[in-house]
This record gives sequence, C-alpha cells and structure tokens, in this order.
Amino acid sequence: MGARELLHELAGAGLTVTADGDRLMIRPATKLTDDMRGALRAAKPELLMLLTRPDRLTRDEADRCHAGGWNDAEIAAFTARVVLFMRSGVSASDADDLAERLTLRDRDGDVRRMCVECGHYRPGRCGNHQRAGLHTTDVGRDLMATLQRCPGFQPTR
Repeated sequence: MGARELLHELAGAGLTVTADGDRLMIRPATKLTDDMRGALRAAKPELLMLLTRPDRLTRDEADRCHAGGWNDAEIAAFTARVVLFMRSGVSASDADDLAERLTLRDRDGDVRRMCVECGHYRPGRCGNHQRAGLHTTDVGRDLMATLQRCPGFQPTR
C-alpha cells in the first residue's frame, strides 16, 4: 500500500496524520493498531514527503511517469504547464511536480482538470464560480491544484 492509500485508510479510521519536522503526528494516537503502526513506520519517509510537499509524486508515481521516456508532445505540454503554474504564483519546484502529475493524468486517461487549466481561472480567482459551485470567487492554492470535475470548466484557448 502506498502513502496516499495509507493516509486515506487512516482518515477512514478517524485518524489525522500531520508532519512536524521529521516526525509524524497521529491523532488520536489511542486509535492506532499495531498493524497501523507498522505501516506508518514502513511508509514514514514517503509520508513525510507527501505531507510536506503534497504535489510531489510518490516514488511509484515518479517511476511510472518517467518510465519509457517522454515523447515530444509530452515535453511540450510539460513545459507549457510549468510556465502556467509559475504565472499563477507556484514555485518552480512545485510547478514541476504539478506538471508531472498532469502528465500522469493524461497517460491514465483521467478526465479531471485543475482550476489553473480553466479559461475562467485567474490567479486566486474563478471567473465562473457560481457555475463551478463555489460560494466565492476566491480559489486557494489547494483547490487550484486539485484534480476535479468542474461543471464550469472551459479549456484555455
């Protein structure tokens, strides 16, 4: 089981996992089983990376993303996406991580999109927030970078 799956499983059991430096903080700790403790120990490095840089691909995802090399179209799309993310205020390293995530999305045939890919999106704002089901025009960093199915999505031109 990967780190993301483990976090989902623990959340389903009512546990919250956060990172504090190089330590994992689990609340409430009284709900931890021995199996959960073992899984947390085994996945600790990957969990810490995921909790501190949530956009970064896991080791398995990165291996899958870079397996077999990239074709010219993937390289061009990746480069354009990095620029798009950076224009939206994302750091270069996080923009790289998000662009890799979208490369995997495309390869997997996933139809979900990120706000930043929408023609209605302006850094921090959604110009179609009512159709998108948002109560405000404000779009935070987490929502902007989340793969989702948005009824208000319009591809950029």
